[in-house]
Amino acid sequence: MRKKLLVVSAIAIVAQHSAQTVLTYIDDGAKFYVSKGALVYSGGSLQLNSAVEKTVENAGNIIIVGNYTKGSASQAASDGKEFVNIYNGLNDYGQTQILGGSVGTNARMTVQRPEAPALFDGDFFGISFPFNDNVTYLMRAFQNRSEADFKGDCGVDVKCGIKRYDQTLMKWNNSKLHHDAVVGTSNFAAGDYYLLNLRTSANIQQVMTGIINYKGTPEPGEYSRNAKGVIPSLSEAAFSNMSYNDWKVRINPYDETYDSYMGKINSTSKTYAKNVYRFGNPYTSNLDLTKVDGANGWLRILNNGGNRSLKEATTDQYIKDFQVTKRTPTYDIVWNPYNGSSNVAADYYSAKFNGTDWVGNPEALIIRPTETFNLNFTLINPTALGGTRIVDTRVVFNDAHKTFAYPASGTTTIPGTSKIAPNGEKAGDSFTLPIMKSPRTDAELAANARGFNQVEIFLLKDNQFISQPIYLVGFNNTQTKSLDELKAEGFEKSDNEAFVGLDQEVFYEFNTIKSVGKPINVDLGIIEKDSKYELRFNLFEGDFFNKVKDLRNGIFYIVDNNTGKASPISSTTSYNFVADNKEFKDRFTFYWKEVPTNRITSNSNTTSLHSTTMLYKDGAIHKIKFEENKKEANIKLYNMAGQLINTFNNVSASTDYTLELPEKGAYIISVQYKDGTERILRALK
Repeated sequence: MRKKLLVVSAIAIVAQHSAQTVLTYIDDGAKFYVSKGALVYSGGSLQLNSAVEKTVENAGNIIIVGNYTKGSASQAASDGKEFVNIYNGLNDYGQTQILGGSVGTNARMTVQRPEAPALFDGDFFGISFPFNDNVTYLMRAFQNRSEADFKGDCGVDVKCGIKRYDQTLMKWNNSKLHHDAVVGTSNFAAGDYYLLNLRTSANIQQVMTGIINYKGTPEPGEYSRNAKGVIPSLSEAAFSNMSYNDWKVRINPYDETYDSYMGKINSTSKTYAKNVYRFGNPYTSNLDLTKVDGANGWLRILNNGGNRSLKEATTDQYIKDFQVTKRTPTYDIVWNPYNGSSNVAADYYSAKFNGTDWVGNPEALIIRPTETFNLNFTLINPTALGGTRIVDTRVVFNDAHKTFAYPASGTTTIPGTSKIAPNGEKAGDSFTLPIMKSPRTDAELAANARGFNQVEIFLLKDNQFISQPIYLVGFNNTQTKSLDELKAEGFEKSDNEAFVGLDQEVFYEFNTIKSVGKPINVDLGIIEKDSKYELRFNLFEGDFFNKVKDLRNGIFYIVDNNTGKASPISSTTSYNFVADNKEFKDRFTFYWKEVPTNRITSNSNTTSLHSTTMLYKDGAIHKIKFEENKKEANIKLYNMAGQLINTFNNVSASTDYTLELPEKGAYIISVQYKDGTERILRALK
């Protein structure tokens, strides 16, 4: 559409044969504006020869294949104000990808971001910077501040007393499990996890207002870091075998105890707070963490001298249920060297890789510029890891992980409160959960060989989220094992969930074929007697990026054990209740597709919950049993590639239908009733 085209004035574009030579040249006095939704592609390097503010104003997406460089004009692109990636909202900001460039990139640019939430006043704010400038240049982001205002005179591994907590930055050390000092002579390490000091009015807290213009020279090259956390003065073997109660009181090089970082709790666990690895987005565009296998798998497991992807490490029984967590805007964790950490509101977006699929919240896997994330190894096998509880890892990001895509998390707003909603938007005056994609076509659903169905469950009180969401995740071939079974195989459960705020079980996986009509008991935490609560839901189908209003191939039900009523779950409805003296896990039970016959649906328009479309075998013959009160159906048969094999129209639903499968293999069957409802079945011949 023409309205999406960029607005260009006084720009010279010169075609060259080499991607590393200048293809786009923007001269002094030009105005280069990229509107929201537009994409500008420069097949070679881009040179900015201007010292004028917002010569390049990017509200859309820019790709530079090569380097981003200064021109010859005085002070050209030397401040960062000349090239601005503007910020208008959580999913509305300019992004720039610099592909194949690194060594020759020497011009500065601005990445705009909103101020840190006020809850970080008086504390430290986790942030990552996509720049390679001297750290003192950070002060240029704040009004009326100069590089001389940067405080960085406490040295690395030097005991600096209380003065340490007046320093402008600290940086998480993934090899030693503490925050290192950041001295004024060092440069940013793009992609590392920093703490920005907002403790007192003597630093930048007083000017952390409005939109912040973070400036610097972008670092577009490969980011590669090893992470193998062993606290100083201990060998890996000694640290691996030490319980948290034994090492939490040890003193780090900054004269701090480790429980001031990890929490003043009593634990004999040998895994708690180990493998605490933190990173950030090193780029000026979004970072995609979904790639975990193959040449572009970003996380490698190095134990036993190997170089395994997450999928390979899971197959080899090294780890299970790896998680990525990312702070929500409501995250509030108090940290200081005396009181330790207090997870008052340590809210995270969570996504789990179970060895085959990602489940949970897609927001956790798309990392915006300046955002940070945590790696969480929830189940490890010390024997398979080579006799250690320390997971030896390498993180590698490159051009393949840069993306302009936003997470498909939707907008959730809660009436009458200023509480931040789960997707990170500020709450408003209504409650909406828009569908992120149009309903998938038959072929797309047919290609969903794994049969992915997920419901995200939120518990609210007084219109505020009071616990982490939980996820019921179904696959048609999930092989789940109990914790006792995994322990018998040598796995140990990490208690790091408590450290990162996951204070309850988050993911409940089940088999969508074997678990039909079987109870799924979940726990959303403590509920107080006589208090009013509300449950709200999000539904995902096919994969966790495909958010829908209602599932097309099944229904989740919630049963209130007090009333005996079952209600189908939809993303547009909620469930209100008053707590009695039961715990949540005793008050409610969830079911997939069917509920017991003694349950009564709370929706009078819903037909019998046992009227389920089923595929069964009568000897060697496949037959379809139709739902009650259905007259006719159209049947479509697909192979696993999503190709339509055959169509059977106007089939009578009064008797079971014999389905002829052409040859050996796996198939998807779409049963479409005349009233518009559809059911998806799977067959194996």
